[in-house]
Amino acid sequence: MTDEERHIAFCPNCGNTAPQRVVYCHRYKTEWYSTEGDRRTDKHDVDSPDCEAILCICETCDEALLYAGISRDWGDNWPGLVWPEGVELDDAVPHIIRDIYSEAALVKQRAPRAFALLIRRALEAVCEDRGTPTGPLAARLKQLAGRGDVPPVLAEMTDVLRVLGNTAAHGPLQAVTVPMTWVIDDFFRAVVEYVYVAPSKLSRVKKKLEKVGELEEEGVS
Repeated sequence: MTDEERHIAFCPNCGNTAPQRVVYCHRYKTEWYSTEGDRRTDKHDVDSPDCEAILCICETCDEALLYAGISRDWGDNWPGLVWPEGVELDDAVPHIIRDIYSEAALVKQRAPRAFALLIRRALEAVCEDRGTPTGPLAARLKQLAGRGDVPPVLAEMTDVLRVLGNTAAHGPLQAVTVPMTWVIDDFFRAVVEYVYVAPSKLSRVKKKLEKVGELEEEGVS
């Protein structure tokens, strides 16, 4: 190995935790805002945190990864992985579902059948969190759709995920391929985005609007 900078991390492209070679780093300033929406510092202010975008190459699969966020100079952590998608779901998703998904993402490339089975388990966890009675997953998903927890299109997606999970459990070894995991992943992320992430964002925005409304009623501008 040369003296080039390296970062050891999980690579979603190949499913390995291995050295990633830094091939380019771009530092920049950006505007920062408080939780109230006020601009905290000018983007040219020396007190505002530096940001950086880091392009890496996985030394196992030779694929690219892009990290971006607050500079490493401002803390011990690397900026977050922005491409490709990593193993973490939004914090609005219940912890148990995030844990199952993270475990699934680790085997997505190397064991697609295991990935499909774990996503099926994550769907069961969604049903448990939403309070559907125990029983066959198909019936529980239909109940979610029937009471409006998921719209018709997402209801079809969840049923496809259920069938693929069953196929992984009972079908031939080649029943679930790596390309199929891409669709499974997209479908599952769409489901949790609708059920958990979007409502969480909506709630935060509504609280902000309610606060603004209260200020206006009191004559404070």
